[in-house]
Amino acid sequence: MTTVGELGEFEVLRRMRMVRPSRGGHETGITLGPVDDAALMQPREGRELAATTDTLVEHVHYRREWIHGEALGARLAEANLSDLAAMAAVPRWALVSVGVRREHDPEDLVALQRGAIEALGAHGARIVGGNLTATTGAEWFAMTLRGEVEEGAAWTRAGARAGDLLAVTGRPGRAGAGARLALASAGGAVDAQWAPLVAAWLAPRARVTFARALAARQGVTAAIDISDGVAADLAHVCEASDIGVRIEDAAWPDDALLAEAASALQLPLDALRFGASDDYELTLAIEPAKRLECEALAASLEVPFRIVGEFTGTAGQMERISADGRVTPIAGDGYDHFRSG
Repeated sequence: MTTVGELGEFEVLRRMRMVRPSRGGHETGITLGPVDDAALMQPREGRELAATTDTLVEHVHYRREWIHGEALGARLAEANLSDLAAMAAVPRWALVSVGVRREHDPEDLVALQRGAIEALGAHGARIVGGNLTATTGAEWFAMTLRGEVEEGAAWTRAGARAGDLLAVTGRPGRAGAGARLALASAGGAVDAQWAPLVAAWLAPRARVTFARALAARQGVTAAIDISDGVAADLAHVCEASDIGVRIEDAAWPDDALLAEAASALQLPLDALRFGASDDYELTLAIEPAKRLECEALAASLEVPFRIVGEFTGTAGQMERISADGRVTPIAGDGYDHFRSG
């Protein structure tokens, strides 16, 4: 195997730039691509720019025995795409920075580029540049993604109001369970029964298409993506909107596999449902009058979507109500890079 160190930076970058999108999308708005010191992009009239960035660090966010190449590139892209979905923005331009050891296989980087390009291209976005550097420690991969949203139309965390309904997509907690099961497995080999949970962690799919379609209905008052865990991310919405929230246990999505994982991990089910998790699903505040329209849209796009509670006027109070009427605080710590193990 020829290594990155043997080929050198410029040849590796040349090979990565040779990867081209295999599908079309909206007009790119790129007036100068990744062939100069900086790329030039032209935002469309009447749009605001939305920008986000995310990084995957070896031994922190992934291990090579679990994910690499195209899958890792797609995973990096989806993490960024999810942030734009939470703003109802259209993804457009990405920058990718890579820090790898000299012995890294350059073909793996080409595959990573291909995976990122395919994931971005599914929503019309393009890679317009980046950087390649050497490291002697843990390897890392970072993406900065820019998008556009109509002026004044971006979803934020700050718009929820008392009486708005609380909705979630997908089955929150699955990614966190998948990560815990992988970490607990001998030699990184995870039992086949947990494959859907591990896939939720390693191969998420950002809800960009659903978010854009939902934004056109104008019924969402606030949003956030679930990248740290339901409790932590919901707390961000409550703080930004100066409100509280109440979840109805009976309305929460049933998930038999998640319950089995909780038993196998010897954890309370709620620790997985509401605790630290990398789901890249959406938490939304919905106007009550738009409920049926939002549910119908989700069904038409085959997006799992549940109304699970409502926002209240008691700022900062996050609670849940059980089927027998008991009210308890919502518990669950989100992922913290400097405190989580």
